[in-house]
Amino acid sequence: MRRKAKIFFIIWLSVTHFKKATAIIAYNKSFFIFLKSAGRIFMNQSVLFMLFFLVYTFLMIYSGRSGFYDTYNVRDFFVAGNSLGVFLSTATFVATWFSAASFLGLGSSLYIYGVSSIIYSILQWFAGAIFLFFLASRIKDYDILTFSEFFYVRFNSRLMQFSVAFLMIVSYILYITMQIKGFGLVTEMLLNIPYDAAILLVYLYILYTTFGGLYSVVKTDAVNTFIIVAASISFGLFIIRANHGVANIIAGAANINTLPVSGWETPTPRGGLLDISCGGLQPPIYLFTSFFGWGLGLAANPQYAIRMISARDKSVARKMVIFSIAVLSVVYAFIIAGSIGLRVLIPTAPHINNIDEIIPSLFSGIAPGYSVGIILIGIIAASVSTANSELLLIANSFTNDIFKNLYFGQLDDDRMLFLNRVVIAAAGTVSLILSFNPPIKVIEFGGNIWGVFASSTFIPLYAGVFMKKASGHAVEAAFFAGLTSYLLFLATIPYLANSTPNNIHPGLFAFAVSGLAFIIAQRRSNDAKH
Repeated sequence: MRRKAKIFFIIWLSVTHFKKATAIIAYNKSFFIFLKSAGRIFMNQSVLFMLFFLVYTFLMIYSGRSGFYDTYNVRDFFVAGNSLGVFLSTATFVATWFSAASFLGLGSSLYIYGVSSIIYSILQWFAGAIFLFFLASRIKDYDILTFSEFFYVRFNSRLMQFSVAFLMIVSYILYITMQIKGFGLVTEMLLNIPYDAAILLVYLYILYTTFGGLYSVVKTDAVNTFIIVAASISFGLFIIRANHGVANIIAGAANINTLPVSGWETPTPRGGLLDISCGGLQPPIYLFTSFFGWGLGLAANPQYAIRMISARDKSVARKMVIFSIAVLSVVYAFIIAGSIGLRVLIPTAPHINNIDEIIPSLFSGIAPGYSVGIILIGIIAASVSTANSELLLIANSFTNDIFKNLYFGQLDDDRMLFLNRVVIAAAGTVSLILSFNPPIKVIEFGGNIWGVFASSTFIPLYAGVFMKKASGHAVEAAFFAGLTSYLLFLATIPYLANSTPNNIHPGLFAFAVSGLAFIIAQRRSNDAKH
């Protein structure tokens, strides 16, 4: 009986455990099938891109909302209460600097012309940053809320305050169209929607992240900076690995002699990608005189001066410039390697409607979905972080430097903040409308806009900060002479085909005129005093 009982017990145990084991196996099999199906869904590129986009949207909403709670008055809205520390100051400086032109325009230019594009843009940007470092020690001496207000506080010139504010408003509205274009191009690829519909999304992004004032802009900039750095490094590393190292990129670039884009007439001369003039396609005199557009324009750009003013103290302002250049050096190193390396992998790009589409279009054809998604979100982050900064400055300049001085009633903080948000919506709408017919080449378009600041505001700003005896009449003369001559040269030079002036950046002529006007007016002011 004991033996039969043992046999029965063993049979019973085996049957019951077999049922349990079978149930577990069936459950796990269903679970693995579910995971496999989910994996297939997320491997679908469209769904993956949508997920990236939703995550980015959540980050913008979450980081931007705190700005509304931190803003109590006009000073908070305009300059974040002059309270920003090193981390946030650096993050917002990098994010504001790195725009759609830095990825789309510069990347495409590097793909077509190689290292000559470094001379034209990056070298000039970093040279301009040297001026910003010295400006950081002096601009904090002035208790101002806007860039234009400096000229009234320093020179008691309402004319300069109004004129600089108006120039900023017009220039930034045009520059924002570049950011909207960049957002629209990549969102069109990311979500597979028409360009016209895509730019409506960025319109909503920049309005939301700007309505909270500088606190909202700065906190979203911190997120955008992280994304920009990650995207540029991912782009560069993928292309470097695809070429099996930087050495192979250099060797391959030296042998490229194909058309950069299918349908173009002029091929790249052999070795041109590693030549500073791209084998004669890029006149050196134009590349180096671009300093009077990109370089001095960056040094006199209001958005960077405002970042210094919003810093907690002079030490933070100086460290912000140094740390930002360090971060941007890494970012640009990977973009250079990635863009030229992409040309080595694909010597001739297929026919495209806009050269600013080269990098995202070609990269999406060779990279896995997750890498493409990171790059496209990085371009979106670059577009949003620059657009909302400039949109905020447009509103602040209009309300503080123009409307407030023309309005004879009292404007308390609540009314000022309400008016700023109305102007933000209006200026954003104008930029959106202009973006339906955007500029063709963002890198050149941006250089021309920065040339306006180099020709008009550089001498008045730096003379006002570093020259105690600089007169209001002298800076007014420098501003209007430089601005007028720049617009004149910009309109005239295209008609001087195949001539030396056509190969010189118009900023050089206009800056010289501005400087001459300043010297003459300053001497007259000194003579009048004596």
